[in-house]
Amino acid sequence: MRTTLLKIDKKKYLFFTLLLFITSTISFSQEDNSIGYRTLKAYVDDFAKNELYIKKSLIEYSNTIIENQLESRSVSTSKKIIEKLKNINSIIRQNDKGFEKNTLLRDSFIKMNEKTIECLSNGTLIMSDYVLLSQLSVSEINITLSKREVALKSYFEELRQFEKSKKEFGRMNNIKIKSLTGENVLEYNAYQNVLFFKINVLDEKINASIISINDNDSKESINALDNAYLDVISKTTLYKSTFVDTSLNNENLTYSYFIHSQKKKIIPVFNDFSTAFISLQKLKKTTNNLSQESIEAYNVAVKSYNLKKNALFDILEVIQKNKKIMYNKWLVVNRTFLKNNVKFTDIYE
Repeated sequence: MRTTLLKIDKKKYLFFTLLLFITSTISFSQEDNSIGYRTLKAYVDDFAKNELYIKKSLIEYSNTIIENQLESRSVSTSKKIIEKLKNINSIIRQNDKGFEKNTLLRDSFIKMNEKTIECLSNGTLIMSDYVLLSQLSVSEINITLSKREVALKSYFEELRQFEKSKKEFGRMNNIKIKSLTGENVLEYNAYQNVLFFKINVLDEKINASIISINDNDSKESINALDNAYLDVISKTTLYKSTFVDTSLNNENLTYSYFIHSQKKKIIPVFNDFSTAFISLQKLKKTTNNLSQESIEAYNVAVKSYNLKKNALFDILEVIQKNKKIMYNKWLVVNRTFLKNNVKFTDIYE
């Protein structure tokens, strides 16, 4: 059987944008501060030094995606970031005593870094395994996707908690520390990426069920795709007024509609092919006692099978060519959205 189903380049759906969120945070430099700080300004200034240290590495990481560089470089850079965060946490634990024994910022920052490391490592922030995930059962796919969404929301909540800690630290010490306000473009982008990821996982699952001629899997997968598409419609409607730039929102809706509508069209053709395949297999089992009538029935079944197989894969070939175009367009829209909307600013006076 010829297979024309597209194997999309395993480009990572890197939610690197989430990492950029912490460029708005404050951190500790790698100096020995175990003796404590003499002034509040020195303590806050030291946070700013490491903010720059982290920011540079995260900007480098983001550029590997925005500029569409090799996946290997992105992976390498993400690993370096994990090591940097681990190193910073280690230094903080060993040396920082807080300002006048107030460790609110230190503790909150460590917790946020730990959450970032956890989500980088378990696939919450880097969703690159859609092919592997599609090999699970539909119920397992749904459970896994739900868990990742919960983990993603938990991650952003941790980042918001750190912003609250900064404000509280400033209030306690009568100093104003800038923090993020308004809508977070990075969180918005992450949730848009999640929608894209879901659709591609289920599309890959349906492709696999077609190749293996698995009726049960195809039906379950289509039902799951129906639900995912309704989720896309609901959430893109909700997100529509979030930013003036609606390009990514619109592209997600367009891409999801294409995948959903084409799969709905292909299922009747696949069902005809599957029926012909099953009939042919039954006839093959009776070929031991051949009669003229059974030979003619078998030849008719083979002809029907071949016609329906060719019809199915001819349609699939066209769909996959169009999908590749739309898939690549989505990646361009995603990068362009980030270029136009992500801004790097210092939060300290």
